[in-house]
Amino acid sequence: MDLTRLRHIVAVARNQSFSRAAEEEGITQPALSRSIAAFEKRHGVTLFDRGRGGVHPTAVGRHVVERARQLLDAVGDLESSLKRHPQGEPGQVAIGLGPLMAGLFLPRIASLLLGSWPGIRVRTLVRPPDQLVAELLNDRIEMILGNNWNLGRVPGTEVIRLGRIEIAYMVRGNHPLAAEKAVLMTDLERFPMASAIQPPPGGARESAGSFVCDNFHVLRETVLASDCVWVSSPAFLAEDLRAGRIVQLTVYGQGATYSDIAMIVRRGRSRSSASVVAAEEIKSFLERSSKDG
Repeated sequence: MDLTRLRHIVAVARNQSFSRAAEEEGITQPALSRSIAAFEKRHGVTLFDRGRGGVHPTAVGRHVVERARQLLDAVGDLESSLKRHPQGEPGQVAIGLGPLMAGLFLPRIASLLLGSWPGIRVRTLVRPPDQLVAELLNDRIEMILGNNWNLGRVPGTEVIRLGRIEIAYMVRGNHPLAAEKAVLMTDLERFPMASAIQPPPGGARESAGSFVCDNFHVLRETVLASDCVWVSSPAFLAEDLRAGRIVQLTVYGQGATYSDIAMIVRRGRSRSSASVVAAEEIKSFLERSSKDG
């Protein structure tokens, strides 16, 4: 399809006149007539009925005009997008996130992207990072944001470290263990575990039960309403910790534990502006958290 000919067709339909359409397009009327005739001959159709009352599209002409307008509008949108952003304005971005990353960063990332590019479509998948690899390799998502996973060996991928975040055992403020200065691992095993991933079978904790959910906000509400012990990030629960609704436990013999935060992308692929902005926002947050800590 020749976009110039489509533009000529739309101009004739809009003006209901070959002469006015030619003037609008800045060409002679014979040249415009030849352009329309070439389209009609190539596709074996008649686009316009010509009479004393003016020029009117035929049934097939109305169909062609409608589709031509759609195509020309799409081309115009693309040209405007490329002018507004030197690297090409992202129309959409698909991101895979681990449960902690979603709870901690997803509202922040969504707000930033929607504010930076009005009209952008942001699609997210929240799953344990190892379950997102197939989505990345099949180009259904552009990147994965997650913590503490060994994906550097996956062929065709690249892991970019963004920082680290503290991880600790958490319970509700009036939990039986909350008043203890320090607890033993055997103390923790008496209570159910709240987790974003399925715990391995067996072990002393199995008899205490577990609650598995990949939504950190649901996990938080569950911990506040039960005796569950939860391995989470103080950064995610900062307000609850300050208010005493949730307490961070100290475990005998264990110092501070940190989890590496990383982004995994397809090796050799160009990254969209949206993915770069999302990664930089997370990196900046982790740097600020590290300094505050």
